[in-house]
Amino acid sequence: MGRWKKSIPEGTRDILFVDCADKNHVESLLKGVYLQRGFMEIITPTLEFYDVYAGDSLWIDQEDMYKLFDSKGRILVLRPDITTPIARLAGTKLKDSFYPLKLCYSQNVFRTNEDLNGKRNEFTQSGVELIGCKGLRADVEVIITAVKALLVAGVENFKLELGHVGFFKGIMDELPLEMEDKEKIRRFIENKNFAALRDFLNEKSELLSKEKIEVLNMLPALFGDISLLERAKKLTTNPMALDALNDIQKIYKMLDDMKLSQYISLDLGMVHHINYYTGLIFRAYIDGVGYDVLYGGRYDGLVSNFGLEVPATGFAINVDRILEVLKKQNHHISGSITPDYIIHCNVEKLGLGNELLESLVKKGYKCELSLYSDKGATIDYAKNRGVENVLILDGDEEIYRYSVNKNTLVGLFKVEEEI
Repeated sequence: MGRWKKSIPEGTRDILFVDCADKNHVESLLKGVYLQRGFMEIITPTLEFYDVYAGDSLWIDQEDMYKLFDSKGRILVLRPDITTPIARLAGTKLKDSFYPLKLCYSQNVFRTNEDLNGKRNEFTQSGVELIGCKGLRADVEVIITAVKALLVAGVENFKLELGHVGFFKGIMDELPLEMEDKEKIRRFIENKNFAALRDFLNEKSELLSKEKIEVLNMLPALFGDISLLERAKKLTTNPMALDALNDIQKIYKMLDDMKLSQYISLDLGMVHHINYYTGLIFRAYIDGVGYDVLYGGRYDGLVSNFGLEVPATGFAINVDRILEVLKKQNHHISGSITPDYIIHCNVEKLGLGNELLESLVKKGYKCELSLYSDKGATIDYAKNRGVENVLILDGDEEIYRYSVNKNTLVGLFKVEEEI
């Protein structure tokens, strides 16, 4: 017993000091963008009933969820995403609300990753959900918010890649294949696994025409700028697929009019879970980083699982990945957590010391009252904290500034001059 009491579970971490300040700062920046664009913040429970995440339209495998039992024997999960609980909210407590309903959040989610490969089992998602609006303008609003959020957070050299479930689904609906085989094809395309896709399609050559096989083999390579659309339109006559391409074109035109197209590229081989997303889908990648930092799209069927037929779209940002990228790009994120001043006084002068602290704090300085009675101990503490200035209240109520680096009293400290 007790062999793990000094450890933490795999895939989790303790976040200390500067890292904690940086994370809070980035979350605050992201939230500021959402609130400025009219989204309202909500918080959902860390624990949800497993039933919330059960169903054909949900994309998280039960093996990836942390499960436990409540006192009545019912199965609970640590929430593996935020979108689904928000859909639950929309279909229950908010079903009689006004629409469109614009919600935002920043919360931790929990998923098991046996092969971590840099992933975490607990991480923070920040994002928005726009519920009750079906038009392309809602998709554009969500994309604008995503781009602005990344820019405000300080992310550089990123592209938000657009795709559309309808393009892939329209092509797949024409194929005489079982759903299991279609799902295999989807995964090969999603993972850009050209070789496995080619081999699998060759095995199905008796069922598929040569033309269909050629088109499917091309899907993983259909990414690039807006000129890609004209090439894609020549690959299919399916109405659903062509409508999807036209939607992407209209969305791109709106973003271009807003001077945001420089952040946009296309990936028609982006084929998220078939039964979850229903329209436009997108992900954001940063140059030199091999994983996405943001993903989202339209999921019109999800809220209906909770009794309300309304369209919805949104995105989630992986805050932990954003922080990793910012550090790689040598960004100074949140500012120093080191106090500007440490105030030393004897116990009889604590009242005056606290008044001095509050005066300095009101002017934007970070300050601490020393917990030591010995002046030397206070100076040693300041040195360990990396604090340059110690303010000393002596018996005559004069304030002296002590320079830790110079190891000497500099002189009288005039509060009115400093603040």
